[in-house]
Amino acid sequence: MIGPGSGPAIYLGHAEDAPAVGYLNPGTRVRLESNVVNGRVEVLVGGQLATKGWVPLPRVGAYVQERGRIEGTRAYVGPGDFVGILGQASPGQMRVEVRPWLGGGNFIGPFVGTYPADQLADHPPEGEVEGVTPGECYHLPAGQTLSVDESADGNPITNLPALDPPLSVTVLRARNDLFGVRAGYGPYVTGYVRGALERCAGEMPAPEPMAPASDGERPVWMRLESGPLHRVASGARVRFHGRTIARLRGEGWARELGRQDGGLVDVFLAVDDAVAIRGLVREADLTLVEGGAPAPAPEPEEELPDELQ
Repeated sequence: MIGPGSGPAIYLGHAEDAPAVGYLNPGTRVRLESNVVNGRVEVLVGGQLATKGWVPLPRVGAYVQERGRIEGTRAYVGPGDFVGILGQASPGQMRVEVRPWLGGGNFIGPFVGTYPADQLADHPPEGEVEGVTPGECYHLPAGQTLSVDESADGNPITNLPALDPPLSVTVLRARNDLFGVRAGYGPYVTGYVRGALERCAGEMPAPEPMAPASDGERPVWMRLESGPLHRVASGARVRFHGRTIARLRGEGWARELGRQDGGLVDVFLAVDDAVAIRGLVREADLTLVEGGAPAPAPEPEEELPDELQ
């Protein structure tokens, strides 16, 4: 499973200078195709845009099945939270990376620790599972960055950023201006903060989505690029540096970025919100929807004499 992150997520190879070829949305299912090499693992992305490439290891992970602390850190997870898998730490324990989510594209960390292997799976837990400890919602002071300490005596762990509107946290213990908090929407960081926190008027506000979703027929990725918009035929193949990296299993969308000799078009392409890639497709696989001029029709093939056929 693909977890949260920003920037490109799919690379042509495992080398440091391998070019980035695409993006993945959190929650996209992948199949591991290799061992870890240089901090990346080769994956096959299923769905309507079958894509093969190398993904940074922390973006590949699993769902927590029960609540618990990430051993060796102040990070805490609840059922259904995502952790990046870094490998086996010891028999029955996985080395994991956690980035507490503050809503939208805001994260803190990462924190690296261990978690029981039997409490991780490639799907959220099924049925009723005990959630995190309830508490009271408080807003942080507006325009202030607050340090999260390991204990009431200090030892900073991380900082909670100044956000607008201000970040909300769950208070589990309060004494004067000292608050024991759980910050984030899962995964979380726990610790102590000092400041003039203000009690929320109601429940914890819902977070902004981690990744934007399409607001119509077109995938959200099509808003990331300008240029002529095309429909892409089902079955089209996408090439990058002479290699086929993807094949469409359904009709897709593409922003045209440029043209090359041989009837090839450089495009940024997606079928849905799961994955988007850049590569070359044939002009014949594109149908112009808006902007630019239609792709020229291919030249008719010259009929050859029998001796040259």
